[in-house]
Amino acid sequence: MSSSRSIVVSVIAMIVAIIAGTIGFMFSEQLTFFDALWLTVVTILTVGYGDTVPQTFYGKLFALIIIPIGIGIVTYATGAVVSMMMEGEFSKTVRRRKMKNKIEAMTNHIIVCGFGRVGEQVVRELVKNGTAVVVIERNTDRLDEMNDPIPYVEGDATEDDVLIAAGIERAAGLVAALPSDADNVFISLTAKGLNHDIQIVARAERPESEEKLRRAGADKVINPSFLSGRRMAMTMLKPVSVDYVDTIFHGHAEQYAIEEVTIEPHSSFVGTSVRDQAVRTRFHVTIIAIQRQNNMIGNPTPDERFFVGDVLIVFGEKRALEAFEQAVNKK
Repeated sequence: MSSSRSIVVSVIAMIVAIIAGTIGFMFSEQLTFFDALWLTVVTILTVGYGDTVPQTFYGKLFALIIIPIGIGIVTYATGAVVSMMMEGEFSKTVRRRKMKNKIEAMTNHIIVCGFGRVGEQVVRELVKNGTAVVVIERNTDRLDEMNDPIPYVEGDATEDDVLIAAGIERAAGLVAALPSDADNVFISLTAKGLNHDIQIVARAERPESEEKLRRAGADKVINPSFLSGRRMAMTMLKPVSVDYVDTIFHGHAEQYAIEEVTIEPHSSFVGTSVRDQAVRTRFHVTIIAIQRQNNMIGNPTPDERFFVGDVLIVFGEKRALEAFEQAVNKK
């Protein structure tokens, strides 16, 4: 039994003993409620001030019964408290309570299931981009050791109550990053059942699992082994190109990025073209593609017009991207 649970048990036992003792002394000694309560407490805590003592035979007999019970409870509680202090569980319990309250207040966050080598990289990238994250992991030792603590729920991500504790009903997205394809299929299926609108990205180790994950509810399926192998091959075949891409996204203090900007109904861009807005000269960003419903328009021409609901995939410096996004949907 954990130290925290031992303390809860000892507190409950002490309350029960005090109630029973108070009632017993009230009847055996004909005392008022307060005097009986006082006598019970000093007896259970083995204080023994001597101001109030049992006078009748039944009162003394009752005291003989309750004294060893009280000593046992106090000894048990003291041992539990010392154990908790020694093991550092008290601070851990307080931290987890604060973490639970923080998770309960979260909305539109991302849930990452699994904190292995893949899940950790996902979490670090999301945190770096300022996204609220909750991790679900069975073994939380590494999460506890992090200098910058990340909210987490300890448990099995395939279980409904664990996903609910992570705020699945309020979350914007979920990443199923467990090493088992079967677990990721089950997580995707369960998550969609709890939140039909949630965006799910799932990890797949085997190509044959990708379609199963999509049928289970995953919106996107990523095969890390496939991507890693492809990247290694491209590094061998086209090292300069790969180095350039790495320099753009990971060099220069990571000042470049790709952003998605959605055209809202009130946007001044609606009905205008890429040429009309002079996107490149005004904002110093490049529209790589436009997603319009289910169609992807790559490398749009200057005459391509903007419509409500278009998702612009834009590349440029982070500051320029922020300015462009504000200009697009400025009211």
